[in-house]
Amino acid sequence: MNNTDALFRFAMSEDAMKLGVSRYFPPNGGEEPSVELLRRQVAEAGVQLPIDENAAQQVIDAVSKDREIPRIAVVKGIPAQEPQDASLVALGDLDYPVFPGDRFARLHPALEAAEGQTIDGKKLKPQKDFKPKPFEVKMGENVEHDPLTNAYVSQVWGMARLKDGTISVDLIPHISEDAITVTGNLYGKDFKGRDITPAQVEKEMRDLGVVIDIDTDLLDQKIRRARSAGTPLIDQVITQGAHPVPGRDGWLEYLVSTREDTGTEDESGRLDFRDKGAYPLVEPGQIVARLHAPTSGEGGIDLYGKTIPAHGGKELRVHLGENILVHEDKRTFEAKAKGVMVMERGTLSVTDCLIIPGNVDLASGNVKLEHGSVKILGSIQAGFIVTAPKHVIVGGSIESATVEAGGNIEVSGGILMPEGGKIRARGDVIANYTTNALIEAGGDVHIANDITNTEIHAEGHLFATRGKGHVQGGHIVTAKGMSINEAGSDLGVATNLTVRIDSAEDEHLRQKRLKVKQAITKINDALGNDSAEAILKRTPPKKRVAVAEVLKHRIHLIARRKEISEQINQIQLARQEKLAGIKIKVNRLLHPGTTIKFGAKSHIVARQTESSVLYWDENSRNIVTA
Repeated sequence: MNNTDALFRFAMSEDAMKLGVSRYFPPNGGEEPSVELLRRQVAEAGVQLPIDENAAQQVIDAVSKDREIPRIAVVKGIPAQEPQDASLVALGDLDYPVFPGDRFARLHPALEAAEGQTIDGKKLKPQKDFKPKPFEVKMGENVEHDPLTNAYVSQVWGMARLKDGTISVDLIPHISEDAITVTGNLYGKDFKGRDITPAQVEKEMRDLGVVIDIDTDLLDQKIRRARSAGTPLIDQVITQGAHPVPGRDGWLEYLVSTREDTGTEDESGRLDFRDKGAYPLVEPGQIVARLHAPTSGEGGIDLYGKTIPAHGGKELRVHLGENILVHEDKRTFEAKAKGVMVMERGTLSVTDCLIIPGNVDLASGNVKLEHGSVKILGSIQAGFIVTAPKHVIVGGSIESATVEAGGNIEVSGGILMPEGGKIRARGDVIANYTTNALIEAGGDVHIANDITNTEIHAEGHLFATRGKGHVQGGHIVTAKGMSINEAGSDLGVATNLTVRIDSAEDEHLRQKRLKVKQAITKINDALGNDSAEAILKRTPPKKRVAVAEVLKHRIHLIARRKEISEQINQIQLARQEKLAGIKIKVNRLLHPGTTIKFGAKSHIVARQTESSVLYWDENSRNIVTA
């Protein structure tokens, strides 16, 4: 009997692309099953394609152990190769960062069309026929190419991108120019979906040469927050050193109350930018200021552990102005006279007249003096306040402001008050023109040109003759007369010129008489206006004594009212006698419609007159025009 080798029988798929082992016959004294035997028998069956070594070994292992033959292909046909353009394929989600060593993209080269072959030797033609396009990739920054895997590998922690055919990785951490701060966008996951850890970020910092301590706890919080939100935290501080703290410049410490640069709080707690307080008043021999030396500052540290020196402060040079002396220590300053302390352009002074070099506005704040005068080279803007115990001198104009002076107020320009405001001086008020102004003067008022819709109350004269001197609209009240060029207008604008000699005593008596009258009215409302006898007759006997006392008091009040009224009448008669010597002079035109008043007596001008003099005639007890 002949010896026989192990024998394999094969089966082929209908499409002739797969060949598997269908049956197996053990050897009878011949060659044992092996991959090599299987290869020869496949070739003997007329198959020209190579076997799959791994699949063949699985079949040999199974038959050697009497197991079921695995249903796997030991020979596979070669499919036709369809033409394919070259392509660059991302190996993850590149909206998330990559780290050094990460293969994040692979280049698949172009594939030409090629015929395939079935197991039984038939040729397979590709379905498409075109010339595939190549894909050229240029190497950018922070990336290298692995030729074995045709993959692109990141060299840094960053964001991969392909732009204009260049593949690169943009570094996430950004080091500031001063090398003190590292910032960057923080993500919770990388391009593979793996959690990013603080240790990874810290390693990247160390690879950048950062040696200072890194707050990994804070870093972990930020990374977790980004992961939870599913969105990066933009432009975060990853770690930072310390900036140097420059030294403080030399400074002058004021030893008296000073003004607030930013304004003061009002009663409601709001900051009033106009009110910066009063200018400080100092006395002779008072220590007013002390000069402090500059400080050296505090050094910083950069990311690389290098100390950054700090800039020292600058020396402040204080020049001595009027009425100031400096002690031997060159740092202590003393006032030599009483006045307002000011520091202007590096010069410390004590002056009796404060100079404001520009406007009174938000830069200067309100100007409130406790001593002396103030000279303002510019204008006083709307809403601001200027007060001085002595004089206020204004080089420009006053615009809807409040100005008070213990002496004179002199304005080179005009006084314009469309939005309110008030001028009050114990002395004279002098201006070029006025519009919608309210002026009170304890002395005279001098206005050169137009006085338009203005209210003036002056204890002295009104002089308006140097220029146009035209009063048009408004109400002028003086105690000693007026000398003006023109009053009223062709259009009949209501213009009132009044001479009134009042005093505080007048108003005091009027108030006293009013209180007496109110007391009489109160009694009459309670008891009636009848005679005392009639009131007592209808009063119950038990109340007559009390009512009689009230009636006696009413008789006393009536007598007191009569006495006060007589006093007022006598004062008014005396005032009228004084009015006799007071005149209103209109040098040019006095227009119809202008109202002239002397005391309580009024006269309305009926026709235009020239060079008029109006006065109170005691004999006729009337206003006379000369």
